[in-house]
Amino acid sequence: MRFGYTIMSFIGLTVMLLSAELWLMGGLAAQKSRIAFTHLGFDNFEIYVMDADGGNRVNLSNHPVHDEEPDWSPDGTKIAFVSDRNDDADQIYVMDSDGKNQTRLTDGPRKKMQPDWSPDSQKIAFTVWAGIGHIEVMDADGENRVALEQNASGPSWSPDGAQIAFVSGRDMGSEIYVIGADGQGLERVTHDLVGKWNPSFSPDGRRIAYWGEEAGFSHIYVVGTDGKNRVRLTHNEENHRDPAWSPDGGTIAYASSNDDGLLGAKIHLMTADGKYIKQLSTVHEWIDHQPDFSPVVFAVYPSTNKTTIWGRLKKRASKVR
Repeated sequence: MRFGYTIMSFIGLTVMLLSAELWLMGGLAAQKSRIAFTHLGFDNFEIYVMDADGGNRVNLSNHPVHDEEPDWSPDGTKIAFVSDRNDDADQIYVMDSDGKNQTRLTDGPRKKMQPDWSPDSQKIAFTVWAGIGHIEVMDADGENRVALEQNASGPSWSPDGAQIAFVSGRDMGSEIYVIGADGQGLERVTHDLVGKWNPSFSPDGRRIAYWGEEAGFSHIYVVGTDGKNRVRLTHNEENHRDPAWSPDGGTIAYASSNDDGLLGAKIHLMTADGKYIKQLSTVHEWIDHQPDFSPVVFAVYPSTNKTTIWGRLKKRASKVR
């Protein structure tokens, strides 16, 4: 009787996991979205893209220096990124979504980092770093740079383009704020005095994902734009960073590592409530992090996912026997 119960429990769990995986990956397949991310190879960081199931990894930047922090334009045609390829401070670059026409947008002695496109693909917000960050906004061609906010970093545009979220240490701790895209109407969102990084507006504009520290580890959180309903999504004793929403807001990609830093970091997907998690990266000795979803404009997606799932279930069943 106990054996039969064990088998039925396994079948029930298997069906539940299969349903979750089919929902998670099937939704992304229907969206035809891809994921850009930063990969550390032998000696430098490169910008890669892959399908939403982790397949078809392609090196886009393909340059012998560090290229990091990809951010896909909402119209799907460009990817902004950070590079130190001109032997000076990190600068913002942009390239076509296939890696062609890599163009430098910023210059000067201070680091430029964390680019984020406006919803209409006409502007880019970014962090200028010199011991402390401040946020600037420029046109998509690098012209008309305007200072937006001091003591601020990690900008993220709201879906309607009206606000920009960011992190600041101005009131002790490291808290999330939002400000109007015109520099007016500053509002504080979080108040828990826990370190926070990389805020990201959800596609519906109602929530902000970010990563923060708790009990010696970094975890992924979401909070309402009104500061309410703060939820921690990751719970195991690893470091989880760099949350990025899928176009429909149903899933979140992020990087996870069991090292104190980034060593061995892998890209994972989870449902937006944190209940189901799937690892996408499989290159164990290197680093994959800083994921960013493409908008829903791509038609390339492999049709082998079901075979992969059933192969995995067959392997699990053989272990039960």
